[in-house]
Amino acid sequence: MAKRRQRTKRDDLGGYVWRGGKRIELEHDADRFTVMPFTPDQIRRLTRAPGVTDIQSVTNQVFRVRTAPGDRDLVMASLRSDEFAVVAHHAYRPRHTEGTVFYITDRIVVQFSPRTSTGVVDRLLDQYGLRVLREYDAEPGMVLVQVTAGSGSNPIKVANRLAKERGILLAEPNMVNRFRPAFVPDDPYFRRQWHLSAHDAPQLQARASVNAPEAWDVTRGDRSIVLAIIDDGFDLNHPDFTGVKKVVFPKDYVDGDADPFPEREVQDFHGTPCAGVAVAEMNGRGVVGIAAGCAFMPVRFPLAADDDLLIDIFEETGRHADAISCSWGPPPVYAPLATAVTRTLARLSRIGGPRGKGVVICVAAGNFDAPISDPVNKNGFTWLDYGTGEKRKTTGPITNGMAAHPDVVAVAASTSMNKHAFYSNWGPEISVSAPSNNFHPLEPGTYAPGRGIWTTDNEAYGEGFTAHSRYTGKFGGTSSAAPLTAGVAALILSVNPELSGGEVRQILRATADKIADPGKDPILGVNRGRYDAKGRCDWFGSGKVNAAKAVAEAARRRKQ
Repeated sequence: MAKRRQRTKRDDLGGYVWRGGKRIELEHDADRFTVMPFTPDQIRRLTRAPGVTDIQSVTNQVFRVRTAPGDRDLVMASLRSDEFAVVAHHAYRPRHTEGTVFYITDRIVVQFSPRTSTGVVDRLLDQYGLRVLREYDAEPGMVLVQVTAGSGSNPIKVANRLAKERGILLAEPNMVNRFRPAFVPDDPYFRRQWHLSAHDAPQLQARASVNAPEAWDVTRGDRSIVLAIIDDGFDLNHPDFTGVKKVVFPKDYVDGDADPFPEREVQDFHGTPCAGVAVAEMNGRGVVGIAAGCAFMPVRFPLAADDDLLIDIFEETGRHADAISCSWGPPPVYAPLATAVTRTLARLSRIGGPRGKGVVICVAAGNFDAPISDPVNKNGFTWLDYGTGEKRKTTGPITNGMAAHPDVVAVAASTSMNKHAFYSNWGPEISVSAPSNNFHPLEPGTYAPGRGIWTTDNEAYGEGFTAHSRYTGKFGGTSSAAPLTAGVAALILSVNPELSGGEVRQILRATADKIADPGKDPILGVNRGRYDAKGRCDWFGSGKVNAAKAVAEAARRRKQ
């Protein structure tokens, strides 16, 4: 075995991590760490281990363990002993911050320089005790490796040492990305899909819709165009998804099969209403999706995925889909994307999809009235954890890596009043906005004017948004705005499939309505609805999506 090079004191500290090409200074989280059990029996035994106060799954392989303050290291040592024999790693957070927690796996994404010989690569893998698990074919020299007992250190320390080796371009730990559905389902019940076609009425303006009927005069969507929804569960027996050749290439990353249905036990019912907004059939019953005639690719995942799985999900989806909707993202913490994930999204946006012209990836901005990116966050940011109902505070930088990616369409939300939705995240990263509901992001019971979104629901798999119903008017958040925008992208491609993904994104922005909102944010007390000289603002991006104008522009370019 090759001789290990001399380690420095700073190497051994493991006090930083590389992610997205940036160095992030770290400190250990005081009361939690992660374990990777080998069997279900080990998981059951861990729940009874001395000092463990709580254990929850982060992914199907990584579990978060909580301890009493001060007991963390003793409990970790106990679980690493022969009695339990599990892999245990610290949880980390960016130094001097609160709210952001990084969970690592036993894997690292490494990219070797094209000039590095196979012999040198093998020597480095041997030196660091690394097992190669896969190659990323689209990125030359990039591999996923697994840390073993022979590595002698945890993945962060190993990655940091690898990054200093000659011939290595990057070495980033394969971290767990945790996402949350971007919605709060407690909103008024309305029976009309005003977001598609509106009229002046109480808490409704005619200009608030995306003008779908005018777009449908040109196209209702074409089955050759595939719109993918990446989310949790989908009721594919719903009558609005059972048209001829409607569902294509279904994928379930929870069960590892092609049946991405919800499960009553876990109530993963978010995907069904998202899909309804985008692609519900025109069949004389229920609701209608903006791109009703397009094919629907349902992709189920558990709203948590390490970098490697996230790459797999997008690679698989990007082979088949012309447009992708992602109605999920992190809370307002420091969640930059790994370099490998960033490159995957960039490449798919440029040359992905069945036409090889790029996939249009639409991402929900989020529902915390938070900045997409704030590298300073000088005064800290308070937000509501919708899962627990508790208010939390993030200090240190905030980054929503998905929405901040320059090649995605980050979608904010507007209301039935044609105003900024109180909850909608904001910033220069916003591409466009689209109609949705309204609610207060810190006090859910506080009055917020606006109507909800009518879409499909999950009667057969639990109460969903409206109990015992296949339809609901209680949907909303940027979870609804993102698939609505992806559906408009699918209509654009239905009328002009020769357009590239970049051209579709440009059309969405160029044809958006410059809606105005002179009011102040009810929490932060500022107005971000004024457009600058380039025609964009932090609340609405380039404006509210207009399906009729977008389809007309696509048709015009087809004639040129």
